Amino acid sequence: MADDEDDFDLDEDDAPTGESGVPAPTDFDDDDFDFDDDDPFDKEGGGSKFGAMLAEKKKIILIALGVLLILGSAGGGAYWFFAGDTEEADAPQSMSVSGAVGLALQGQATTGLTPQANTSGAKLTAGNAQKLTAGTPVTGGGKLAAANASTQGKLTASTAATVAGAVTGGMGGYDPDNKEAPLSTAAVGEVGVNIPVVLPQVVASLGQPLAPQPLAPPDDQSLFEVTKTGLMPTISPEGKEPWKTYARPFSGDPAKPMIGLIVTGLGQSANLTQAAIDHLPADVTLSFSAYGFGIKEWAQKARAMGHEVLLELPLESDTFPVDDPGPMALMTSKTTSENLTLMGLLMTQAQGYVGFLGQYGTKFLKNEKAMKPVLSELKTRGLFFVDPRTVDGSVTLEMADQMQLPRAIVDHTLNTNASVQKVRAQLDTLATLAGNQGLTVALVSATPSSIKSIKEWAASLKNAQLTPITSLAGRQGS
Repeated sequence: MADDEDDFDLDEDDAPTGESGVPAPTDFDDDDFDFDDDDPFDKEGGGSKFGAMLAEKKKIILIALGVLLILGSAGGGAYWFFAGDTEEADAPQSMSVSGAVGLALQGQATTGLTPQANTSGAKLTAGNAQKLTAGTPVTGGGKLAAANASTQGKLTASTAATVAGAVTGGMGGYDPDNKEAPLSTAAVGEVGVNIPVVLPQVVASLGQPLAPQPLAPPDDQSLFEVTKTGLMPTISPEGKEPWKTYARPFSGDPAKPMIGLIVTGLGQSANLTQAAIDHLPADVTLSFSAYGFGIKEWAQKARAMGHEVLLELPLESDTFPVDDPGPMALMTSKTTSENLTLMGLLMTQAQGYVGFLGQYGTKFLKNEKAMKPVLSELKTRGLFFVDPRTVDGSVTLEMADQMQLPRAIVDHTLNTNASVQKVRAQLDTLATLAGNQGLTVALVSATPSSIKSIKEWAASLKNAQLTPITSLAGRQGS
């Protein structure tokens, strides 16, 4: 900005009056500080240029804010639009098998048999076993709705059977609403049931099945009692007992160490059960779960290959419900009549079995009042009992011997959640123990690893022999 020449110029009469030669304030005229009209700060000379600049910038800022507001509104609307779609997409519009099982794991019991809550969120997959609980509310429709018989959207026993059948080929359990065949359906509405998942390719490496050594079919009508729930074993009028009639004859050397091997948990997985029947030596006793499916047919197939058959009798545990024996379990809180009714239902599952293997039972086996009627019923019907030896202080053996009930005792339970090599090492130890003691009885849970290990181990067993469990009746001390 250029100043005029007369800006800040003093008039002739404005000579300095002070002694220092500096003009005094009174020496200036009114026009001495006047600026030209082009001074941007000169408001009287046509307006301020700085104000015009501020006005222009204000317009630009307002326009920018308006644009930002429009863009923000558009973005918010788009977010709302797409977020709404995502929320609807995430809603449970359909229910897969794994989803149904995942929800079923959250179920609670309705009659006092309450499983522990599952907090892992795990789904039913190959290689693991999870709990499937009937009677659990299920949200959503879709695939599960077609099989769901409940109008309230609950996972019923029939739906549980459908779900389990789609994954494993079926399981079993007691359904009190099924009057014609209470043990033919999959599950009950109170508790969960373990479902081992084994795919066909998992057991394909077992090779060729062993040669069958068939046992006689259980067709002696004198050994059956016809009841409203099915055929129950009984001693014939001539005194013939089922456990002796259905036993596998022992053809080994009585002086050679004996190993009674019982493979448990069969009847739930079709692939695993068929593999056990086909690939385990005939002298291995097969034990079928109370919650298996089609146990009658499985027992027939097992006997056709030469195996003795046991049924599993679930008994109350001290750690219930952490260790849950399931809805068919005999409980100390139930009456004698209720427990015998449950056992009677289990007895009608199949024909040709030699007796029962106790399962869990750390509480029930110590209760003489609860256990005595059970052993008496087994004695009356001519059946065999295997004490699982799950607890010290069991009253079973003393009472069984007093009743002269045929029995055996489990000495060892092998850990089958291990590799083939580790299972094989346990079997080798078992043979050593049998050699030292003369005989032993062991439980082995059915898994692909345990079946493969037993098949290979038995083929090379030299210093001991596999023995049907009935051949060890009464030979073990308490």
